[in-house]
Amino acid sequence: MRKIEIKEGPKLEDYQAYSSLRGTVDSFLENVPKYVDRLRGRTIWMINSTATGGGVAEMVPSQMRIMRAMGVSIEWMVIETDEVAFFNITKRIHNAIHGSGDGHYTEADREPYESVNRKNLEGALEVIQDGDVVVIHDPQPMPLARMIKEHRKVSCVWRCHIGLDESNETTRGVWGFLKLYFDDYDHFVFSLKEYVLPEIAGRTSLIPPAIDPLSHKNRTLQMHKCLSILVQAGLIDSREPRLYNAYKHQVRRVMPDGSFGQVNRPDDFQLIYRPVITEISRWDRLKGFKELMEAFVYMKETNARRTDTDALDYKRIRMSRLVLGGPDPLFVTDDPEGAQVLKELIAYYQTLDPEIQQDVALMLLPLDNPKENALIVNALQRYSVIVVQNSIQEGFGLTATEAMWKQTPVLVSGAAGLKFQVAHGETGSINEDPTDIPRLAAAMEYMLSHQKELDKWGFNAQTRVVERFTLFSQIESWLELLSSV
Repeated sequence: MRKIEIKEGPKLEDYQAYSSLRGTVDSFLENVPKYVDRLRGRTIWMINSTATGGGVAEMVPSQMRIMRAMGVSIEWMVIETDEVAFFNITKRIHNAIHGSGDGHYTEADREPYESVNRKNLEGALEVIQDGDVVVIHDPQPMPLARMIKEHRKVSCVWRCHIGLDESNETTRGVWGFLKLYFDDYDHFVFSLKEYVLPEIAGRTSLIPPAIDPLSHKNRTLQMHKCLSILVQAGLIDSREPRLYNAYKHQVRRVMPDGSFGQVNRPDDFQLIYRPVITEISRWDRLKGFKELMEAFVYMKETNARRTDTDALDYKRIRMSRLVLGGPDPLFVTDDPEGAQVLKELIAYYQTLDPEIQQDVALMLLPLDNPKENALIVNALQRYSVIVVQNSIQEGFGLTATEAMWKQTPVLVSGAAGLKFQVAHGETGSINEDPTDIPRLAAAMEYMLSHQKELDKWGFNAQTRVVERFTLFSQIESWLELLSSV
């Protein structure tokens, strides 16, 4: 078990300085002191499986900074292991909660699952005291609650960030495996009501995920800063003079022969000169990357058969380019499934016509420096005409929230977490079935051809994020819950 120290970041007065956020912050400051008073003398412990990558690791530091500013004692720990069997079973659990896989588990699966958590127990007991509140995130550390309660008088909350808005054989199988741990928890937190299990409904709160609008991934970037980040990351060619040095590890791109090379070699990708459609996620079949690439090809081929080649819509689609961004495998050693998904995407990319290959970039984003990675994603989203989240299943989808905050128009699938954020035709576009290639292609074509609609959607989307999905509404809900348990 490793305790994570968080760096300094934006302060409350920094958020209040933004007129769009001031009302939200003022309301927060008025409402939360009564909850903070009830928590005095106790420490809140956040426990999850990783300090980098993913929504949990991104949300926790911002939550902690604001809670500490309000006088709450809160700490963060992550479990540690290098056991492959643990990664395999927890990945299967993750996929099954999304309805993917066979949902069949045995007691042999439980052994590495519990063993890794038991090995992390000693580190937790060294710091957790009687009366504290322990918040355990997602399935990986779920068995810890019982183990901790055998030694400490604490309250435990399980926060599940994933789910499926329907029940099938696979989900029933995985929840049957996990229900052994339900009685160890005093309360549960899910993102959406559709994800809540009937047997724990009376002990559950709903807290949707939220973004930190002043984090490196979301903070405002002036045009020269945005361009500079793209240069530093190797996404556009350098121009002199340069204010900042290049990043140590730059974004790489999949080449037509399947190798990894520079983004603008042998040809300039022209990222800032063309309409760019972007999806950024981890390499996961549930993210719908391959279907999006197929739809982009379908749109290009359909457009090539048009006869009105002087029309602006025709030219815009012909010039459009697709960016599929995910973690560079150079920095990920514990995700064999992700490596396999990337391999499958590369294999499909290699079958494309060479002319269309030039319009598609599988981009590998370095993870060695979290700040640089966040800024790269920020700049890419801001320079995109459309940000897509084509998920087959999605617990929530903060990548859509991030783009909405930046007023970048979004195209999302009908996954429950995404539909919760996007109002079709008002704050973005929803294509219900992410595997329906012609409809997905038509949705992209419509958006590329209706620029004024995109401007409206982007503006409305930012307003919705301010009202519902910034960290202050999330933290207020957390403080109310934690003070009650």
